[in-house]
Amino acid sequence: MLKTAISAAALSLAVVATPVMAGSDEKPTMTVETRDLDLSTVEGQERLDRRIDQAAKKICETNAVRTGTRLKSASRSSCYKNAVKSVEKQVATMIRDQQRGG
Repeated sequence: MLKTAISAAALSLAVVATPVMAGSDEKPTMTVETRDLDLSTVEGQERLDRRIDQAAKKICETNAVRTGTRLKSASRSSCYKNAVKSVEKQVATMIRDQQRGG
């Protein structure tokens, strides 16, 4: 299961993904910086969405080439969807806080 954490200062999101390769205990993480974004604006929210998308794709290796097929890996696609979904609540909280001036 994918997990995410938000830093105490709410300056970044740390995306943690379950490895695609079975048997690996190492959980890759990627930090998505937010300190330079104004999440009270549509533009800031869109930039954050793009950063989360890129981080999830990188962690879950969704763009990795698979020899012998053109089909995307189901486990990588699932990893990506779960990674993006897992930060939704934290992103909503960050947006609400910035819109309130916090």
